[in-house]
Amino acid sequence: MTALNVYYDARCGLCVTLARWIAGQRQIVPLRCIPKTEGVDDLVITADTGEYWRGEAAWLMAIWALAETRPWAYRLSSPGLLPMARQMFATLSENRALLSQWFGLRSDEELAARLRGVKVPGCTL
Repeated sequence: MTALNVYYDARCGLCVTLARWIAGQRQIVPLRCIPKTEGVDDLVITADTGEYWRGEAAWLMAIWALAETRPWAYRLSSPGLLPMARQMFATLSENRALLSQWFGLRSDEELAARLRGVKVPGCTL
């Protein structure tokens, strides 16, 4: 495996924020974040080997690919913590719209729609 594609919901402020964060991290395995607007109800990762992961397995793969968080991927995938990790990632996925709202995170699509509604005053010169 030499690269991973991360498919995320481009309409979700939390997803967009996390994709940008991933892009700025030191990557052991290169991650290419790909925005999707249809058919993405959970995080999906595909490898150049044909393997794929969805849901909590995708979250674990994403943090496994990053230098600073790889130890957390091993820790969270241990038998004692994996059930809680599944619950944590499922809770994040199911509540991403609410979390986006709470933290004021906007997708590019939502921000553009809000900006289109702003009236720009005319020139007074």
